[in-house]
Amino acid sequence: MDTNAQNKVKARAKAAVLGALVADAATCPLHWIYDVEKVKGLLSGKGRLEAPEFFPEPSCPFYKYDVGCLSPYGDEAFALLQYAASSAEVEGPGLAGHLVTHFKAYSGRLNGTAKHLVEKWEAGERFPAAAADDSQAHAIVKVPVLVARYGGTPELAARVEEAVRSQQNNDVAVAIGQAGAVILEQVVVHGSSVAEAVAWALQPGHLASEDVRLQLAERLSDTTPSLNEMVWEITKVPHCGLPGAFINSLYCAATSAGYVDNVRRNLTAAGDNCSRVLYGGALWAAAEGEGGIPAEWKQQLAPGLYGQLDELADQVLARRGD
Repeated sequence: MDTNAQNKVKARAKAAVLGALVADAATCPLHWIYDVEKVKGLLSGKGRLEAPEFFPEPSCPFYKYDVGCLSPYGDEAFALLQYAASSAEVEGPGLAGHLVTHFKAYSGRLNGTAKHLVEKWEAGERFPAAAADDSQAHAIVKVPVLVARYGGTPELAARVEEAVRSQQNNDVAVAIGQAGAVILEQVVVHGSSVAEAVAWALQPGHLASEDVRLQLAERLSDTTPSLNEMVWEITKVPHCGLPGAFINSLYCAATSAGYVDNVRRNLTAAGDNCSRVLYGGALWAAAEGEGGIPAEWKQQLAPGLYGQLDELADQVLARRGD
């Protein structure tokens, strides 16, 4: 790969990481509200139906973070970004230890997998046995950083498995994480559009898991249902469970007109919108480039956060072996 091509890949990879995390912060104030009409009512009351991002009143029923902060899922992705920036390789034992340190110091809401990992680690268990047998969306929020570091290399699948098993020792989570990685890789490394990457994934032989491919094909071959219908009536997975959360994220990406449209549509579909947008936001940011992330959104992140993300992403990209 010549220098110009390498630089284009790195630019798309960086956009994927930054776009994922900005989208997460934009969604965070209205995270985990399992009622579409409630979300609509909150937005209507503030005149924000057309611009739901960075809602000024944190309204998640499970935690209240300041506007501009990352969600608990975003903070998990941030922990991986820190580790990937400071480590020669992303490997399971090291990442598991890093996550334990992160979770023990974390002052926000800890999920079940985080609590399980810390408890088992302190009891003397290590990678991968310390991780929970869990198939929720933690797997897909790790994908943007992993593709930025390993996309286009034969190591990607193995590194995804190690990263996923650092927190979720579960075959479904690994299979979904690997599928998400190679789909994003199509955009980041090969310059495919989001539509092209999704179409590629539906072709036999392109995903390591035929079961996952068939699950995607069943839901993504017909894009006539609305996003709300897909999330609430067809998959019936507005929550964090896989493969449904991944299918819904991909469906939103496949039926959106761009990065901003993807973030807004996913946000108003409610439920676990943060895990979904960490993946879908990465797809669209990679496709449109960092310029597709609105400058005013970057400015609404917590003070200094965007600069920190930018610096860490550059450090990860400097470790690519191009």
